[in-house]
Amino acid sequence: MRKILFPTDFSNAANNAFVYALHLAKEMDASLYVLNTYMQPVLSATHAGQPELVPEVYENYELHQFENFKKHTADLHKMADDYNLSEVPLTFLFEEGTVVANAQRIIENEGIHLIVMGTNRADGVIDKIFGSNTLGVIRGVKVPVLSVPKEAKYVGIKEILFTTLFREKDEAALRQIMEIANKFGVKVKCAHVLKDKNIDIIAVSDRWQKMFPQDNLEFVLLDLDQSIEHTLNKYIESNRVDLLCVVKRNKSLLERLFKSSMSNRLRMHANTATLVLQEGDDPGAF
Repeated sequence: MRKILFPTDFSNAANNAFVYALHLAKEMDASLYVLNTYMQPVLSATHAGQPELVPEVYENYELHQFENFKKHTADLHKMADDYNLSEVPLTFLFEEGTVVANAQRIIENEGIHLIVMGTNRADGVIDKIFGSNTLGVIRGVKVPVLSVPKEAKYVGIKEILFTTLFREKDEAALRQIMEIANKFGVKVKCAHVLKDKNIDIIAVSDRWQKMFPQDNLEFVLLDLDQSIEHTLNKYIESNRVDLLCVVKRNKSLLERLFKSSMSNRLRMHANTATLVLQEGDDPGAF
């Protein structure tokens, strides 16, 4: 059985992603690990002249966080029932430390295949606290990370768009994406924004077509319009895309995907989930 890790702060954006993760887990016959983390407050050793109270403060803080965790886990169980997804196996984890550090440890110990996280990109900005962890996790882990915008609703995966530079290092990620496509019985569109004419694109696309002859691979070449993200925005807004796939190599594009741009106010489409894969020979197992 595949295993999905779902870090959450129980915000609205995270709860929306939880429902998405439940649907995905059901489709993939996967179990879901729900992770909530907390950080102990930093106190002075004397704590206002009463050092004997420091352990008590820490204990009370941890107890308060755990009570909050129990309350929200009950809410998530009810949410699963409400969506008729209670058959998805759930494991709840309450851990001290950062999201990234705990995610790295759980990935190694439990054999996690995929991480699902929620973001709020309605205004081109991710949630100030939890949203920044999404980008941190993407940078810090070695498994695919699926970012689910607050406005995204799971309606099945019918259209997959893979942004690529048509380089050999993208081939491992493409193989992984094609496995997803075969699982859901859909076609993958490989999109490339043309900034100049490149004869290598034709050679690489021909090779990829021979690698995947099942007629479920399509190539989309887009003329550059203002910027790469603006060009992709236009395509996504006029075509159905349920899953946008990118390789982590393209850090500048990731920054623009998950952070606001005050200069041009461009953003990726708010309803599109984004799967970030590793570059090279080991893109992770989805």
